[in-house]
Parts: sequence; C-alpha cells; structure tokens
Amino acid sequence: MADEGSREAGGEDRTEGRGYDALSMNEVPAAVTEEQNESGRRAGGVALLVVAVLVVVSLAVLGGRFLLNPHPGQEAEDRLRTRLSELPAWQSGVLLKAGYKTGNEVWLEFAPNIQTTTSQDERGEPTLIVPSGEQRAQVRAATQAVMEILVTERPGRDLYIEGSTGENTIVTAEYRHKSTLVGPGGEDGMDIAVRVAGDPKGGIGEGYDETAKTRKPE
Repeated sequence: MADEGSREAGGEDRTEGRGYDALSMNEVPAAVTEEQNESGRRAGGVALLVVAVLVVVSLAVLGGRFLLNPHPGQEAEDRLRTRLSELPAWQSGVLLKAGYKTGNEVWLEFAPNIQTTTSQDERGEPTLIVPSGEQRAQVRAATQAVMEILVTERPGRDLYIEGSTGENTIVTAEYRHKSTLVGPGGEDGMDIAVRVAGDPKGGIGEGYDETAKTRKPE
C-alpha cells in the first residue's frame, strides 16, 4: 500500500511536472523579449531621427530663402504702396492691398468681387479659373503694371508676384532680369510672364505678339 501511495504520489508529481513543462514551452524567454524591445526602440529612434532631419532641412531651405532675399523693410514697402496707389486698378478698387513677402517677391490682394470657379483640366484634375474675360483682363493688366513698378524698385534680380482673392490664388507673374524681349518693331521689352487662372493666354512677354516676339541672347 505504501508503495502504491508512493507511486501514485510519484505519478502525480510526474504529471504535475509535465504540466508545468508544457506550460513553460509557451513562455517567451526574457532575452528574446528584451531583444524585441530593443529593436523597437532602435526603429523608433531611427524614425525620430528621420523626422528631425526633414524638419532641419525644411527650416534651412526656408531660412536660406529669407536670408538670400530678406524683406526690404517698411520704408521700401510704404514706397511701393505709394506708387501702386497711383495705378488705375488701385484707384478703381480692383487691387486692394500689396506687400513684400521677401526681397524679390510681392503678394497682391484683389477685390473679393472677382469671381472664381473650379473646372477640370485635360487630366480631369480640378483647376481654378476666373470665368469672366473682363475680370481676367483687369487682373492681368494690374499685375503687369505692378511688376513694371517692382522692376524699378528692386532692380537687378528676378522678381515674382502672387495675387489672390480670398483664399484663392488667381494670378502669378515672373520677371527675368537677364532676359530681354525684342518686339515686332525692334524695341526692347521686359521679359515678364503673367498667368491668370483659367486664361488661355499666358507665358512670356504678353505685351508682344506671339509670332513676332524674340528673346535677345543673355
């Protein structure tokens, strides 16, 4: 009887032992868990480093832009607005506000009654347009006049204009100071491109006939 009890006890012990052994097979060794945690920390550190590098690069680009083309100052901005106030577009209320973004870029704010709508381009993408031909002509003429003033205010550099109504950008303009256009009569002209949203016209030197204008070698 004692032997049977011993065997039974031993059997129970062995059974219990096997049960614990079986359970222990499902446990993840501490070393593996630590390795996984360490891998996760390394991956997180790399991700943070990438984000930090992107932020630094973005700030460097923006900082370089403003360092190379600093705002010309309040006096220059006041002088520009004084000259713009003499324009018919300003006096009629088509053009409301203006100012420097940087040393070679100006923003314009046009009247809110300039209508805009959204259409689709050739690829089916939404594109903003100024539907009224008369208003497109007003925006174009005003932007051209502003650029011609800006050329004299900020000589010897490429210049840019961005004009908006509300939150919509409706016109952009660009001037290349090292390039000169030759008109049909042989006269020199400024290389100015004015692009109005939705206007089929656009490109270089809108003041010249498309078939007659040429560009002088730089």
